[in-house]
Amino acid sequence: MIMWVFVVLVLTSSYTASLTSMLTVQKLRPTYTDINEIKRNGESIGYQDGSFVRDMLIRMGFNDTQLKGYNTFEQYHNALKNGSQNGGVSAIMEELPYIRIFVAKYCNMYTMTGPIHKTAGFGFAFPKGSPLVHDVSKAILQVTEKQMI
Repeated sequence: MIMWVFVVLVLTSSYTASLTSMLTVQKLRPTYTDINEIKRNGESIGYQDGSFVRDMLIRMGFNDTQLKGYNTFEQYHNALKNGSQNGGVSAIMEELPYIRIFVAKYCNMYTMTGPIHKTAGFGFAFPKGSPLVHDVSKAILQVTEKQMI
């Protein structure tokens, strides 16, 4: 009798774990993994106001009506929560450092998908003879060296 109780306990635990795993994986799967699918469906996509991302999205074939600019992470969150059908957006296209901060802030609600579109990166401008040039260049070099390791 004890053996049968043990077998039933193991089977029940296994079934519960499998069911929980399947439901969790479905929740973690993003709605869209391809930006072209958003474009084909005519859904809206968000970007940071004043960013070069808007021009990049237009070059990718998005209409002006599909693009919505935002200024804060809270605006991103509200737009994603509402979705395209309710005046929001289906996705946010943003520069990688900012999107990582956004996902870290709202880690249990959103996920980042690829592909990552390569751009020229960030630039820094200083007046001629500025004492900051050496320090900033050194700091950037240290960060890039750490990423290569």
